[in-house]
Amino acid sequence: MKQIMIYDLFPLLKDGWVAMDNNGSWWWYKSKPIKCSSAWFGRIMAEGTKLSYSFNIATFDGDWKDSLIKVEHKEEE
Repeated sequence: MKQIMIYDLFPLLKDGWVAMDNNGSWWWYKSKPIKCSSAWFGRIMAEGTKLSYSFNIATFDGDWKDSLIKVEHKEEE
């Protein structure tokens, strides 16, 4: 499977947040997650969706704790 960048998925994702955990797995969250010792957690436990199950996504270039990115789609006027 070809490796992609997390940004390649933005057109497919709903508004929310993406972040990588310390194992290199990318997750999508509906609302801004909270950083814990080894991962990010959504405010509601079932909120996170693991994107790395379906896609081969390159790891974040840096500390996983800095990987949080907001996904938002501006409506065209």
